[in-house]
Amino acid sequence: MHKPTAFRQTSRRMALKARFRARPRKPMVSVHRGLWPAFPENSLSAILAARSWDVVEIDVQLDRHGTPYLMHDDTLTRMTGDAHATGVIGPDHRAKLRLKAGAGGAAEPFTDEPVPTLEQAFNVLEGSSAAFDLDVKHAEQIDAVGAAVADMGHQNMATLKMDVASAEDIAALVALEKRYDIMVMAKLRLQSRDDLALVVALREADVAAVEIWFDDLNLLRRATSFAGDLIRFGTYTLDDVHCCGLSDSIAVKDPGAVWGRLLGAGIGLIMTDRPEALSRYLMTR
Repeated sequence: MHKPTAFRQTSRRMALKARFRARPRKPMVSVHRGLWPAFPENSLSAILAARSWDVVEIDVQLDRHGTPYLMHDDTLTRMTGDAHATGVIGPDHRAKLRLKAGAGGAAEPFTDEPVPTLEQAFNVLEGSSAAFDLDVKHAEQIDAVGAAVADMGHQNMATLKMDVASAEDIAALVALEKRYDIMVMAKLRLQSRDDLALVVALREADVAAVEIWFDDLNLLRRATSFAGDLIRFGTYTLDDVHCCGLSDSIAVKDPGAVWGRLLGAGIGLIMTDRPEALSRYLMTR
């Protein structure tokens, strides 16, 4: 078992941080839940199809034995038709389940895709230049997922993210990074000028990536200028989750009005359900 007080190889998280801080800074593309419109979300096929991009965002939870596996909702219903809660099943039960197509739901057919463990997901991503953005759905499980990644020795292939709203939260985030030698990503809600102090604190804490929610592009520009070259700011343009009306649906029609404005404000990582369209736009810049 992994010992929290010592990590295996101190260079692993630093190697991934160096990629996020590389110069010249090219925008990075994060594929939301893998390439899920073509394959079931959070499936091995969706990850395989997304591994040519920079980041693959996946949702992680623990089963009743503490094994990390990929699932977004608190129940298995939408993606598997099984009504159990995610935390009550074990490996035998999970192995029998099959994912529904796309984003699931009652109308979608079943596929042959299994519900993957985090270890299986790493096996699919290994050998590519992509990294996982691990979105642990329950905050109390973040430590266990960090330990699991360290036990697998994959700290150079993943980031863990945590909400931060205070100096104490930042200290906890940094402690998590050091405990498991895994790169951390802060999740920050930028609501007022007072939050700029948190940006400075994150920079001083050597946090290399921040996923940010904002309501004001001008305030976002100030935040990114405060961070300088040390923090890569990321956000999302998902139709269900986006800031300031800057969504994928609008972006595919007018990419400059959405993705261009974000890049102009200092965003360096965009999570999207339309990675092909975003990549085509980036090639024109």
